[in-house]
Amino acid sequence: MEEQVVVAAAIDCGSNSTRLLISEVSDGKIKKLFKTHNVTKTSEGLDNTLIISKESKKRLFRTLKTYINEIEKFKVDQVLCIGTAVFRDAKNSEEIIEEVRGKFDLELKVISGEEEGQITSVGVLSDSNINDDFLIVDIGGRSTEFIYEDNKKINVNSINLGVVSISERFIKENSIEANDEESTIKFINNNLDFLGDLSNKSIIGVAGTFTSLASIFLGQDKYDEEAIHLKSISLEWVESFYNKIKSMTESQIIGTFSSLDPKRAKTLKSGVLLIICIMKKFKINELKVSKSDILEGLILKNY
Repeated sequence: MEEQVVVAAAIDCGSNSTRLLISEVSDGKIKKLFKTHNVTKTSEGLDNTLIISKESKKRLFRTLKTYINEIEKFKVDQVLCIGTAVFRDAKNSEEIIEEVRGKFDLELKVISGEEEGQITSVGVLSDSNINDDFLIVDIGGRSTEFIYEDNKKINVNSINLGVVSISERFIKENSIEANDEESTIKFINNNLDFLGDLSNKSIIGVAGTFTSLASIFLGQDKYDEEAIHLKSISLEWVESFYNKIKSMTESQIIGTFSSLDPKRAKTLKSGVLLIICIMKKFKINELKVSKSDILEGLILKNY
């Protein structure tokens, strides 16, 4: 009997970016048809206001409109749409979710940090040959998930720490001052203290900060996710790269690294500094980057 092929779309409404994957799925395997992202900065200003702002909502809705157009081209059987930390934290989440339902006929489901990590692990583990000693790190705009196996069980620690929140709190200027850098590192390390000993594990980084870093590491002129998949990057290189960009302006970063989404320039420093702190905390000298994450996991979990 021939295995049924389903066309599914996954939309991840994150704190910093909103992403879309359209895939054929058959027999537990995914064939990518279309994948894109847009930095919507949905959580911009959330720490101060506790709400998703009108401007953030406009950016999100513009992006969702273009995604619906793409989905219609591929005659998708099912659309799966999730919201992460920004929707967990904002007081007006329900109002935005209702508007999304009314405008786009989309059911946006808010998932917990635990669910976020579990779904991400499905996506990563489906597309990489790694041993049991893995540590998957998913850096987002407002939260970071640490996913690892212990006694044959997937464990998830989700912390309220992300590139947007770090940038807004500490990195106000183009150049990071020594005092701000010290405060940022202390803040990050305090948030990592509750985690146990995760040293000697293989770290696999997912999502925009890691994939952007890998693209720059490879010297890509244009971002190519296939080429970055499971590439190894040393802590030494990451530290060297951070020291290079920490005194650069956003414009200089955009002009220097052509494969970087220009909208990610604002959070690149905070993201790279967060990676360094994580690697040092767990005594990990090398990381790998996965192109597969929560989008692939969301489709595979449902089929």
